[in-house]
Amino acid sequence: MKKHWSSKNVFDWHRFRRLIGVQFASLALAVSVVSYPTHAFDYHFNSGVEIMPENAEVVTTTTYSTFEFPLDETLGMSQGFHGLHAGVDLRAPRGTAVLAMADGTVTQVEKIWGGYGHYVRIAHKGTLSTLYAHLDEVGVTPGQKVHSGEEIGTVGMTGWTTGPHLHLEVYQNDRAVNPLGYFPLSK
Repeated sequence: MKKHWSSKNVFDWHRFRRLIGVQFASLALAVSVVSYPTHAFDYHFNSGVEIMPENAEVVTTTTYSTFEFPLDETLGMSQGFHGLHAGVDLRAPRGTAVLAMADGTVTQVEKIWGGYGHYVRIAHKGTLSTLYAHLDEVGVTPGQKVHSGEEIGTVGMTGWTTGPHLHLEVYQNDRAVNPLGYFPLSK
C-alpha cells in the first residue's frame, strides 16, 4: 500500500503550538523581570545633546526666583536626573495642570505614539529651554507666547510610560541640566 504524504505527516501542528507557547511564555517572563529606563533613548530631537554633570555650574540670564513649579499638584518625584535620564519625573494625577516654568515662546508641540508622547518645548530668555512630556492634553501651539505659571497642558500617560507623570527637562545651550536647580521640589 502506497503512503500518502500530507501536511500532518510532515508538520505536527500540536508540537509546533506547544513550542511557540513555551517561547512566548519565556519571553514574557524575561520582559517582566528585566527593568529598563523609560527615557534612556533618543526620542527625536535630542541627538547630540550633552547631559551636563549635576555638579556643573549653570549660568543663566533668568534667576531662580522667576521659575514656577511646573505642576498644580505633585505626588513626589519617581525618577531623578542622571546619565541615562535627561530630566526628572514628577508624579501627579492624570489631568493635573502643567504650568510653564517661566515666560517664553512655544517652539515645538508634538503628539507622537512612542517616546515622549505628547510634549511641548518652550524657549526662554537666553539659551534656556524646557520640555514637558507625556501630556494628556496640550493647550498651546508653536509660536505662542506663554507666561510663567500659565497652563500649557495636563499630566497624562502618552508615549513610553508606566504611570501618569510629567517628564520635565531643562536645557541650557543645548545641554540637559538638572531641572531641580530651577525650582523648589514642591509648590
